[in-house]
Amino acid sequence: MDDLVLSWNIKTLVVTSTVKSFFSGTTKFSHTLLNNVSGVAKSGSMLALMGPSGSGKTTLLASLSQRLKGELKGEIHLNGRPVDKELMIRISGFVPQQDLMVTCLTVLEHLQFMATLKMDRRVSQTQQQRIICHLIQDLGLSSCSYTLLSALSGGERKRVSLAVQMLTDPPILFCDEPTTGLDSYNAVTVIKSLFALSSRGKTVICSIHQPSSEVFLMFDKLCLLVPGGKLAYFGDANKAKAHFESLEYDFPQNYNPSDTILSLLNNPQQKELDSICESFKKSNQHGEIIKEFETLQISAVRNQLVFGIEEAFLKFYSMKPPTQKTQFQWLFWRSIIEMIRNSQKIVIKFIMYMFVGLLISLPYTNMTLNQAAIQNMQGFHYSVITETIFCHTYGVMHSFPAEIPVLLREIGNGVYNPGPYYFSKIMVLVPRVAIETLLFCIIAFYVVGIDGSTVGSFLVFATPALASAFVSVAYGCFMSTLFENILTASLLAVPVDFVSYSFSGLFHQLSSLPFYLGWIKYMSRFYYGVEAMSILQWSKIEDIPCSSNPDIPCVSTGIGVLHKYGYSPNNLGLDFIGLFLATGLLHLFGFLALKRRCRQQSVY
Repeated sequence: MDDLVLSWNIKTLVVTSTVKSFFSGTTKFSHTLLNNVSGVAKSGSMLALMGPSGSGKTTLLASLSQRLKGELKGEIHLNGRPVDKELMIRISGFVPQQDLMVTCLTVLEHLQFMATLKMDRRVSQTQQQRIICHLIQDLGLSSCSYTLLSALSGGERKRVSLAVQMLTDPPILFCDEPTTGLDSYNAVTVIKSLFALSSRGKTVICSIHQPSSEVFLMFDKLCLLVPGGKLAYFGDANKAKAHFESLEYDFPQNYNPSDTILSLLNNPQQKELDSICESFKKSNQHGEIIKEFETLQISAVRNQLVFGIEEAFLKFYSMKPPTQKTQFQWLFWRSIIEMIRNSQKIVIKFIMYMFVGLLISLPYTNMTLNQAAIQNMQGFHYSVITETIFCHTYGVMHSFPAEIPVLLREIGNGVYNPGPYYFSKIMVLVPRVAIETLLFCIIAFYVVGIDGSTVGSFLVFATPALASAFVSVAYGCFMSTLFENILTASLLAVPVDFVSYSFSGLFHQLSSLPFYLGWIKYMSRFYYGVEAMSILQWSKIEDIPCSSNPDIPCVSTGIGVLHKYGYSPNNLGLDFIGLFLATGLLHLFGFLALKRRCRQQSVY
């Protein structure tokens, strides 16, 4: 796109943070992050955003790219017209300071995944591969294209992030601290890559901290901010020194000018910083920025429009994103690759699960059907259901949050939607959980030796455990998407689980509970699982030998056993309906919680 001009005149940017307290309720705090910041960036230019820590460099970058959630008072224009979030996301790339990626993929696999989900779906695979190959060569990634992302150096990871953003050939590129954490060689290499892009007509805007003299000379425009988000300078980078010298600041000879400028802006005296900002605000340079901003607005009226859209932007509005089906297929593929390449953790968890299955089964071996066996069998049912629920609930709860930062970043960048992601995770989790639960049940069932250990008896035994495992996955997904960190989720999950298994029927005779407590059992996934397993075990037993000791109460039938624990043989269907209904509702709530987080949290 030729002659693209990004201009902005931001009066204030206010971000509100919320602190929730049980005693004081919700308290909101407002922070003004930007204050009277104006500027212009044109095609083929390299603009550096510099300033001390906390001056608003990343905030300005995220605001211009429409990737920050906050109350912005002011205007951001493309070619003199207000730009909305949808267009800016499509027309620009954003290289973040933190390179969040699914690190089990190779460089080539990662680029193929991103190309399919970011590019127009009408672009053929051959064209995609050609673009990927060119980017790999241009950014010097040929030697590591088959290397896992986890094994890359900092400079290589940064260039991979840059390649991802260049897949759609955006005319504007935002980079947040692209040299942070890199040695001088890699820092220069990354900036040279950006300089090459600007030489081809791209608008490159970078926040950067303490650049070397070689890096600083590659920028033709400079924006300086001070704490409080105020503008100290905007203009040609090579004229910044002269501007500050006109304010009677000295620059030592043979020193990097950017170091001297940053030391001036790190001045703890707020009055002096305010004086610097006020001097620039009164300067001719600032007046020219405001004049150019207004001139662009006036000239925009004369530009050719098609249905109210500038003709140059039509190709970005007409881009067709991949279908939901394509998003699901590629997300499912990535999840499978991730599971295979991180199989060590899964194998360890599986071995521990099987070992626990053996341990809880050994005390119940060689049981004889008598009065003593009633309590033993119920304890066995409870152990199987409890271990199944806890294992899968907390397994999901501790693994899912690790993916949330990458998820929020990719969804915020429009790579895919929350729906296909959530569904793909469930489609990977459910078969794995089903296999683990069946193997766990095989160990438990055949070690104990229930009903002659026939295949039919095993399926009857395993079905409630499977249903309990599925609802546990749903519960784990819901809790981990609802809260921002695993600690908060665990703090709530522990008391909820305690109440749930207290009303499973093992500790209380459920039919004897008062009416104001009896309803709690219907909220317990432990209750549904244990009752279903108990009904399937006891309902077909018609005779249980009584003890020779007349003082020991005798329960002579399986139905009697069910009544003893407050279970009803007529509830079997309702138990499975309850389990599967809870599974569906928890997944629905988990998905809605995920959408809410994606909508409310800033990407950067």
